[in-house]
Amino acid sequence: MKKVFVCLFLSVILLCSGCSAGEGSKVETANLDNIDSIYIDHGSTNVHIKSVDQSQLEVSHPKPIIDMKKEKSGIAINVKKRKFHIGPKINLNKQLHVDIPKDYKGKVIINGGSGNIKAEGLETEYIEAISKSGDISLEFESYHSHVQAKTASGNIGLSVNKKNPDVHLTTKTASGRQIVTLPLSISRENEKEIEGTLGDGTYHIKIETASGNITVE
Repeated sequence: MKKVFVCLFLSVILLCSGCSAGEGSKVETANLDNIDSIYIDHGSTNVHIKSVDQSQLEVSHPKPIIDMKKEKSGIAINVKKRKFHIGPKINLNKQLHVDIPKDYKGKVIINGGSGNIKAEGLETEYIEAISKSGDISLEFESYHSHVQAKTASGNIGLSVNKKNPDVHLTTKTASGRQIVTLPLSISRENEKEIEGTLGDGTYHIKIETASGNITVE
């Protein structure tokens, strides 16, 4: 009986360690004066990005594993890997949240391994989202931005929320569907590629996935 109790007790400890339920959220803020680039490396963690009406950059995660540093004219945000882990790794849908001031005029560059990238209410002027294996979803509040999105395996969705955006668009997929609802002047279109321009083509959108669907609307 004692052996059964001990085994059960150890199992509970291991499970709790895997869940890491005791760890609290970590929130960091930064002033963006003289900052022209924000670099986000989210690893295998899902990341949620939003343009908000506030003066500072704000980063938060349910676990205190954020490393944020100022480097010259840029800010680098990293989700640190845990050096020691007991028990099974259980994904409880934890996300890295990044709130960016609406009046920020610099670049936003996101790089990840297997986590999904979701951005909404964007007011950026340049955003780049690269993922090895994960979905990318970018939704703009007021579109006036260069966009580059690329994933090896995953779907990419872009919503400009503007009837006639001033864009030059190129999409490419090795294996997947392409749906583009913008009224482009098409210069190239086949099963794997679409290229076209709307207006003066001031802002460039480049979307590429090796295996996944592409939607632009």
